[in-house]
Amino acid sequence: MNVTQSWQQFVLKGEADANIRKEVLDSWYRCRQIGISYELDQVASHIGRDEFIDKRKKNEELLAAAIPVMEEMYSYLKGGGYLLLLADADGYLIEMMADAKAQHVCDRGGITPGARWMEDNVGSTGLSIALRTRMAIATSANEHYCTAFRVWDCSACPIFVDGEYMGVFDICRVGPGNDIRELYTLAVSGARSVAERLRYDRNRVKEEILSEILLRSWDINLQSTGIFSFDKWGKIIHKNKRASEFIHLLQQENQRLHPSAQTNEHPIINQLNIQSDETAEIFLEGQRYLLESKKLTKQNENLAMVVLVKTEAQKKKAPSAAKPEGKEPSAVHAAFETKNPTFLKTLHMAAKAAKSDAGILLRGESGTGKDYMSRAIHRESSRNGKPFIALNCASLPKELIASELFGYAAGAFTGARQQGNPGKIEAANGGTLFLDEIADMPLELQAVLLRALEEKQITRVGSTTPIPVDVRFIAATHKDLRLLVEKGEFREDLLYRLNVFTVHIPPLRERPEDLEHLLNQMLSAACDKAKRNQMICTPEAMELFRHYTWPGNLRELRNVMDRIAYLHEQDQLEARHVLEYLDMGNKSPIRMGEREQIEWALKTANGNRVQAARALNISRSALYRKMEKHGINC
Repeated sequence: MNVTQSWQQFVLKGEADANIRKEVLDSWYRCRQIGISYELDQVASHIGRDEFIDKRKKNEELLAAAIPVMEEMYSYLKGGGYLLLLADADGYLIEMMADAKAQHVCDRGGITPGARWMEDNVGSTGLSIALRTRMAIATSANEHYCTAFRVWDCSACPIFVDGEYMGVFDICRVGPGNDIRELYTLAVSGARSVAERLRYDRNRVKEEILSEILLRSWDINLQSTGIFSFDKWGKIIHKNKRASEFIHLLQQENQRLHPSAQTNEHPIINQLNIQSDETAEIFLEGQRYLLESKKLTKQNENLAMVVLVKTEAQKKKAPSAAKPEGKEPSAVHAAFETKNPTFLKTLHMAAKAAKSDAGILLRGESGTGKDYMSRAIHRESSRNGKPFIALNCASLPKELIASELFGYAAGAFTGARQQGNPGKIEAANGGTLFLDEIADMPLELQAVLLRALEEKQITRVGSTTPIPVDVRFIAATHKDLRLLVEKGEFREDLLYRLNVFTVHIPPLRERPEDLEHLLNQMLSAACDKAKRNQMICTPEAMELFRHYTWPGNLRELRNVMDRIAYLHEQDQLEARHVLEYLDMGNKSPIRMGEREQIEWALKTANGNRVQAARALNISRSALYRKMEKHGINC
């Protein structure tokens, strides 16, 4: 009895042939028990467009590795009636490549991306069996349970990376008469190639992240700071000992509050809802932890997000500035050190304003320390010890700011958490919310924020239930909000609510008396971090630094000092070296023309025009106009 006769005997009479392979026969039995019809002539289940897009986004890492492998294999096989499929771990087709002959058969059988390919949808096929058993298998056409798929021979192989099940790669060919062993070899080879690419990509990202952590300008002690990093798909790819200890404390706290809950580290970390380029505070066992997140990019590609976990004792305080005799310096004075009389008055005013609950608007160029000022004001306020939450209004797409700020209710949109999610205002309840780049908040959301400020309550997206909140708002911008009000791009009533106190943080070029001390302080810290001898600057070198305009302000100064500490081999820094580390060649910064400044900014930013515009303190459109004017192509 051949396989076709055995199949007919099974589907018509329920009689099994002992000569049929066990894995195929077991699948036939499951199909019969499920009640799937052997006369099925099309795929029984497809997901909608939005859900399919979500599926692909969820499997972005798998697709990035698999598509090049599939394209290369397809280039050799096209024209022979071949079909290449990639299914995710849930059994949905997320990628498909077929030549004209195979596509014609696919159209008849409803084989399209978004189809669900489990046994209860398509019966017994190589792919459905592999999805269930997570083992490689090749099946011939007459071993398939349903009529729609008996025209195909196919082979499928699961994709595993370091024990993690990612999905299944499947290769099919219109039959009959195919060499099943050849299909099996192709499927296994394809799956292994995808797995190797995934493994390589993960290791490459991990190495680059560790390298970036060492070279970045963060002032961190690697021995006492917890560091863990997420790849761009949200998976933890690195954590040091301190981070592991912090996660363990989170697990213990979660177990105490929810005794029946699971304590796996990934769900625990996800509960923190850490977002890129934000800061937050959390209390565990009486200890306050400051969480600082930073997005890592390389050549404009997002690599990962790194989270630094510091305890209160680790927060570095600068020496105090001038203060009233007999009084301890305020947290605001401790965060900044200055001999500049104007800035000193500003610090006195900010320390007094911190004692109130009124809105504070921080103004200053990029890199002047608005984030440091906001945290210093929080520490000086009566809300010290309560949450400090930061949100960069320019870092999120317009569509996401509302849900990030106000949270969302269960089922508010596709992909929303089943239990809903609190927003930043809710998370800051009792404490302070820092809204950086407030000028970039969409106009329609400004009205909602104003209402929250006035009524002291918020309503989550997709809900009608108000939630009372007690939050102190600090906003920051480098733009002229009054000019934006005149243009109709910012609400005047919101400006009045946020601008009870205005704290202007001057750029570094307006604090020349502070430069030498700040530079030496940052250079000393950079040398400590690089584990090298301390370095001194010659008077000529310091003079060049003084005359440089520092478009990136304190952030740029710190970056330059780190670059010098890691790259300069001598213990003395001379004037000729300064020009080299400022990337200016033989040009003195005093004599740089507009064209040279633009070229220097673009070079420093590795061609990133957004960063170059920020360094020059001009808008992106202004940068484009100046580049066109000087004939600069980058």
